[in-house]
Amino acid sequence: MQLGFPSEEEQELVRKYVLKRPLYRPPITYFKAFLLFLIGAICSFVISTVILFLLLKFKIPVNKRLFYVLFYAAMFVFFARWIGMLCIKLYQHYAPEEVRRRCLLKPTCSEYAIIVIKKYGFLIGGIKTWLRLNYKCRGNVYYIDEP
Repeated sequence: MQLGFPSEEEQELVRKYVLKRPLYRPPITYFKAFLLFLIGAICSFVISTVILFLLLKFKIPVNKRLFYVLFYAAMFVFFARWIGMLCIKLYQHYAPEEVRRRCLLKPTCSEYAIIVIKKYGFLIGGIKTWLRLNYKCRGNVYYIDEP
């Protein structure tokens, strides 16, 4: 027996789970995602403009291009976790059932991605998700892979 290889009982338990699990479809649509993105973009533009205006009003020398690049990079880093989870929820909502049922693991790969992004953040969670999709979610062995 290989180290980490699931037992027959565990495989049977996960196989039953995989074949009979209800598919969760989050209540998100492309339109809602677009509206959230648009509202976020407008709010960040207004905030960045106000901050730049205040910096210039108090005669603090600032390069406008560099300010906008750094501001939007910081906004992306701050909201990357949320953006990643939104993309995964769009996948969960729109992916066909036959695609979603290909995953042989418990929790499913998309559920796992949301869990690890919430737990570890966008960068580490994204790496863990990528590793799982490319190295664990293959073959015909059913097993539990909790983060």
